[in-house]
Amino acid sequence: MARFQRPRTVSEGVYGHLRDELFAGRLRPGQWLREQEVAEELRVSRTPVREAMRRLAQEGLLLISANRGARVRPITLEETVAVYEVRERLEGMAAWLAARHGDRAGVDALLERLQAMTALSHDDYVAHVWADNDLHLCLAKLSGNPVLAEFVQRLNERVTPAKVVTRDLNATPEVRAQHRAIVEAVARGDPEAAEGAMRDHVRMNLAVLRVRLAAEGCELTAPSAAPAAASEERPGTRPGV
Repeated sequence: MARFQRPRTVSEGVYGHLRDELFAGRLRPGQWLREQEVAEELRVSRTPVREAMRRLAQEGLLLISANRGARVRPITLEETVAVYEVRERLEGMAAWLAARHGDRAGVDALLERLQAMTALSHDDYVAHVWADNDLHLCLAKLSGNPVLAEFVQRLNERVTPAKVVTRDLNATPEVRAQHRAIVEAVARGDPEAAEGAMRDHVRMNLAVLRVRLAAEGCELTAPSAAPAAASEERPGTRPGV
């Protein structure tokens, strides 16, 4: 793993460090993480490591097994296809509504996020995953439908492991053009173009994921556990939203 820098708050810092490691692809799907080993490597106690792992499990990034530890949530082609099919339709709807009902302040916020993403270093994969999630969520909120925005946020959390696989795409000319086409269509108030651009974008990402997941030999069938049920044990905590 990359070098760990001690933060102001150890518990929050361990969480942020492990999440960055996941987003950067340095922790691979299915890889086991042992509390003691992580604590020793980061030179912290086991308590903040345990808290960080539970938080990441609630977000669907880790699976926790009693007496065995935690492992990076495996990615399956079957579940990825199912999620992206839903994502295409819901985010297409969000783009349509954003173009139809978005106000000037919301459009400006969307443009700012696009500019911030474009300014990122090509190889800052962690920042690109965060920025991509932020852009898509901003657009969903601009739709004016809070229920739709909530579902898009949940989908964002659920597809994060898959976005790690395609983390290098956001800096490519093709994907930058796709994001720009979506935002520009919303900005000029063209619902059909915004929806079409968003659905094209999601379909392209799924096509790349199919190739990459097949090349990595990811399973074709597996239980489709949502982030809210991402733990293999049965903790008494309420899943994160």
